[in-house]
Amino acid sequence: MSEPEYLTEDPLFLALTRPTLWFGVPVEATLLIGMASVFVLMVVGNPIWALAIGGALLGAARLIVRTDYNMFKIIFLFGRTKAPAPNKMLWGGSSYSPLPVAGVKRKGFCRV
Repeated sequence: MSEPEYLTEDPLFLALTRPTLWFGVPVEATLLIGMASVFVLMVVGNPIWALAIGGALLGAARLIVRTDYNMFKIIFLFGRTKAPAPNKMLWGGSSYSPLPVAGVKRKGFCRV
């Protein structure tokens, strides 16, 4: 009898799956925080307020990713898929599908 053939297994290191971080916060969230603090700087005109808002948001973001670095990806996925679902109230839930949920328009189907 011949030996069974096994697939080649290579280790996947954790650092390869971790998102790019800046001060312990993912870059996607850091860009949003930076845009918010620049907006505050343009509206108020005081750089102290912009630094305070940016620092507070950066601290809050570090608390969010304290246990899971991919938490902002999950939040952004929720914003792209589940939040704009048009049939959320009808069915009592929504789908994680990234495809638009337009439904089928049938003539005379929905008579009330």
